[in-house]
Amino acid sequence: MSANLANIYAELMRRYGEDYTITYGPPPTYLSSIAGASEVGKKIVLVFKEDRSATAASRIKTTPKKFVDKKEGSTDMDLTGSPLKDDCIVDAIADLSLDLQLVNSTAWKLEEEFQRGVAVDKARGIICSEHFQHADGVGSVWFLCDGSDHGQTQLLQYEFNKTHFSRGILSYQGVLPAFMVTTQSLVRQHSAVPTDTTIENRYQVNPHMTLRCSWATSAPQPLLVNLRDCEVALSHTFRVGDCSPLTQDFMNQLRILVYIREDIVSYHKDEQQDAGRDPTYRCGHGIDMDELRESINKTMTDVSGLMEHYSSGAAEFDIEEVVHRAKGRRLTDLTDKLWELLKCCGSYKDLKMAFNMLFQCAARCNIVNTPTNKNRLAEIITELANRRLAIPCLSGAEALELLLEVGLEKVYKDYEFIYTESKMCSTNLLKETSENADGSSPQNVPQLRKSLHNAVRGDATPGAGIRKTLLHLDADSRAVGDKYGDEDVAGIKNSYFDEHESMERISKLFQIHCTMEHLLMIHIHLNLPNVYSDVCSELLKKTPKLVEAIDDQLSDVMDIHLAAHYVREHLDGKEPYSRHIAMKSLNKFRELQTTFYFNSENICPPELAQCFQCDDKELVKERTYHSWLYRKIRTLK
Repeated sequence: MSANLANIYAELMRRYGEDYTITYGPPPTYLSSIAGASEVGKKIVLVFKEDRSATAASRIKTTPKKFVDKKEGSTDMDLTGSPLKDDCIVDAIADLSLDLQLVNSTAWKLEEEFQRGVAVDKARGIICSEHFQHADGVGSVWFLCDGSDHGQTQLLQYEFNKTHFSRGILSYQGVLPAFMVTTQSLVRQHSAVPTDTTIENRYQVNPHMTLRCSWATSAPQPLLVNLRDCEVALSHTFRVGDCSPLTQDFMNQLRILVYIREDIVSYHKDEQQDAGRDPTYRCGHGIDMDELRESINKTMTDVSGLMEHYSSGAAEFDIEEVVHRAKGRRLTDLTDKLWELLKCCGSYKDLKMAFNMLFQCAARCNIVNTPTNKNRLAEIITELANRRLAIPCLSGAEALELLLEVGLEKVYKDYEFIYTESKMCSTNLLKETSENADGSSPQNVPQLRKSLHNAVRGDATPGAGIRKTLLHLDADSRAVGDKYGDEDVAGIKNSYFDEHESMERISKLFQIHCTMEHLLMIHIHLNLPNVYSDVCSELLKKTPKLVEAIDDQLSDVMDIHLAAHYVREHLDGKEPYSRHIAMKSLNKFRELQTTFYFNSENICPPELAQCFQCDDKELVKERTYHSWLYRKIRTLK
């Protein structure tokens, strides 16, 4: 089919390529919305005129972008603001009455701004020409029209088919009030009793959240609203750049993990290419080293807070309250507290020095807060405190690798707190589809821990009395995972890093965060507590998309099905934001299809056709729709 349509495209280019712009590819966004993606198909031939003048270019709008005022002295890479020190609330999330300083958004693609319609008579002349009618192929050719005729024709369609004559016309019907959209008026415009009708109503909860209610009926007078037995789908798009103040600190922690991982991978790749250099650390705002030394000593020896409980018991909180509490929860594990301190270092040199301070304190002080986490740093601190290990000397990217492992575990526990305290789901869902997502180390690490224990327990074996450290090993034996080291080399390893595993764990954490964002928006705008468990189950059981970088453009789309009774109360009596109604009537010789599309906004570029230049929609206070009509007739040859 594609090859046949490509042949028609080539023929049109040969005859009309100098007078018109002709493309062969995906249909315009507005065409798929109005006529329906299943009707239009994936590829069409589109004939139009192109205008890339300065006037057209000046009308191009960009995607929404929130302007953020930066504080004095702040830097782009300062992501280490602690979630423990943020008192922001979520009162203004998605409040459409607030001035959020958003650049205007569009429902169409950039290149569609330059498309212009041709005169309807000229388009019909090409369609009726003998050489066009006898072209050999299968598929649709669409002519974009300027809408200057009385019927405000926007698109003409000729569908090549071996058994039927098939032609369609799409026209703009102007702006009309919502109360004028009735079953009687639509059936009258369809000009026949419909035998099959499909309807999809979209309700816009906020600019990023939509409820779709769809159903099919064979009734001659179909209902235009059905909240009882329709199929309901909830769609929400979370974009990293639109992260709210309530969750921004948690996203910043994920960004830090991504940057640390990037720097570790970059260092090891340079090392493999014999490009010697020191690793980099670019996430901290910097901290006075004397102050850091005092904070480390206090963290490791302070007895306050040891009796703090992780859970609040039988008290119940909704997810918004729990996220707010998570920002101020007291950290109980030593390595979680150390993460908050160590990530503030302004350079890799300071980070390495901070670890040295930490090791010296562990070796010489009476540690009260014994680590309970199961990471390599916790093991080193415990062994140093028990006088079983000499002070390690970190080299290469080991400081970054230790910090990454500690950070992964701490960030996971943040989300674990949120999901368990809000009773959204069990922790098993947080661990699914991602191996070792529970903060434990890879399978090969327990053997290393066992060898560490055997090395220092005092067995009567040669060299058993020697306290072992990496000072006794050459650089090649310092473990950096399957890709950067040799696991067969015996010895104690200061750190562990695997490129693929670390990406999987970060990707799982990003999936968990996006699920939290979706749940927050459902709670704030719809308050459907009965669906939260199902949402968690459906979203968290999916295999996470691998995330190599987190920027403001990165987004996650939730599209889940709900039972109609959950949303009936919210939607009852409200006008849909958009309506898509397709009626069909057929007999042995002819098939008539009429599609009505109504949208509260104009989904076409204003310069596309003359009929869009004189709308007075803004002057009307009640709900009004931009209206389109697509009629298609197929008859037997």
